Amino acid sequence: MIVNDIMINATCEEILTELQRQLMINQIPLLQKFKDSGDNIMVQCPYHGNGQERKPSAGIRKSDGMLHCFACGETHTLPEVISYCLGNTEDIFGKQGFKWIMKNFATVQVEDRKDVEIDMERSNTTNKNSVLGNSSDTEFNGVTEEELDSYRYYHSYWKKRGITDENIIELFDLGYDRKTDCITFPVRDKNGDCLFVARRNVRTKWFNYPKDVSKSLYGLYELYHTSSYIGTPLDYGVSNVIDLYVTESMIDCILLWQYHHYAVALNGTGDGLQLEQLKRLPIRHIILATDNDKAGQDARKKIRERLSNKIITEIQFPEYRKDIGECTSEEIKNIKDWEVW
Repeated sequence: MIVNDIMINATCEEILTELQRQLMINQIPLLQKFKDSGDNIMVQCPYHGNGQERKPSAGIRKSDGMLHCFACGETHTLPEVISYCLGNTEDIFGKQGFKWIMKNFATVQVEDRKDVEIDMERSNTTNKNSVLGNSSDTEFNGVTEEELDSYRYYHSYWKKRGITDENIIELFDLGYDRKTDCITFPVRDKNGDCLFVARRNVRTKWFNYPKDVSKSLYGLYELYHTSSYIGTPLDYGVSNVIDLYVTESMIDCILLWQYHHYAVALNGTGDGLQLEQLKRLPIRHIILATDNDKAGQDARKKIRERLSNKIITEIQFPEYRKDIGECTSEEIKNIKDWEVW
C-alpha cells in the first residue's frame, strides 16, 4: 500500500496486525478487534469510549489506511492513528506513526527447537534483587519455566542474524513466541531465575522490554554457570575468564559466544545496575565492543569512568562495520586483531 506517497511493502491488514501485537505486549487495550468488510477493515475506534467498543465502529480503508469512525465522526490517516494508539496524542500529523511504519517490516519458518544437552541447570524458585543478580529468598515473581517452555521453537531469523550453532541457541534458551511473532531472549539472574523476556519481532526492527524491569547484564548467568561450549566449566568464581567483551545488543553478545569469546550485553548503553555488576565481576580485563557510533562511544566513556578497578581495552571497528552483527564470521573469530588500548 501507499502511505504518505511512499510505497510500503505491506498490506493495511499486515500493518494493523503488527500494531495490534505491539499494543498487546505493551498492555495498551486498543484495536483489540478487527473485522474485514470488503474494501475496509472495521476496528474499535480508539478516539472515543477509551477504544473499548463491543462492536467496531470505525472503518480503515485498505487502499490507503484512512480511518473514519461512523459513531464519533473522527477521520485520520493511518500514521495519525498509529501515533495516537502508541501514546503520541499531540502528534497531529502522524510523524511518529509514519516513522513506526517505515522502520517496521520479513517472513517466518517455525519448528520445534531441537533438544541439546548443556551442562547447566535453571531454577525458578527465588526472586531477583541484588547487585550481582543473585536471587533473594522471597517468592519468585519473574517468568516461569512453563511460560519459557511455550517459546522453545526454532525460527529461521536466528540464521538470518548469523546465529547457527544449536548449542548456543540452547545455552541462551532462545525461543519464538508464536502469539506475538517475536524472537524471545530470556534474561536471567546469576542463579538462573528468568527476570524477564525481551522480544524482537521477526518481520520488523521492533524490540520490546517489559515495563518496570531492571536491566541486568545479559549473559551473566551463562557466564557464571557454563563455559563448557568454550572451554573449562566455570565455578562461581569465574576464575577461568581472562577477557570479557561488553556489547550493547544481545545478538552481538550471542555471536561472540558462538565464536568462543566470553561476553555480556548491556541491552542499551548501560545503567547503574549493569555498571555495578561489571565492577564486581572477578574479571580484570574488560574489552569494550559497543557500537561504532556516538551512543556506543558514550557507553565506552561511561564504563571507563565507572570501572577504575579494571584493565580496559576496546574494539576499534573499521568505518564500514557498525557493530559485531555486521562483521563476518572470520572477523568475529579474530576480533582481537581490532583490539586497542
